[in-house]
Amino acid sequence: MENHKSLYIKNAIWLAILTFLEIEVSYLSISRTGQIVLLMAFAVTKMLLVAWIYMHVRYETKALKWVIFIPIPAGILFTVALMYDIPFRWVV
Repeated sequence: MENHKSLYIKNAIWLAILTFLEIEVSYLSISRTGQIVLLMAFAVTKMLLVAWIYMHVRYETKALKWVIFIPIPAGILFTVALMYDIPFRWVV
């Protein structure tokens, strides 16, 4: 079994790297949609790391893991569906 302190440090380093990459995405000369896709991927990865390590989800039962992680694909699909509205400027 791995030392908890080193596991937390490794996870914090990965979270810092992902945060740095999120900041750098804003400087890339890619489309807004591409930036959103990258930022969503980083956000989901960070969320999974936090849940898995700091919230100790890896020690939970299989049923609880399903209950926790089922909404993630639903949120991703919702975000992708909303991305089709990005090019439009809706007048109120």
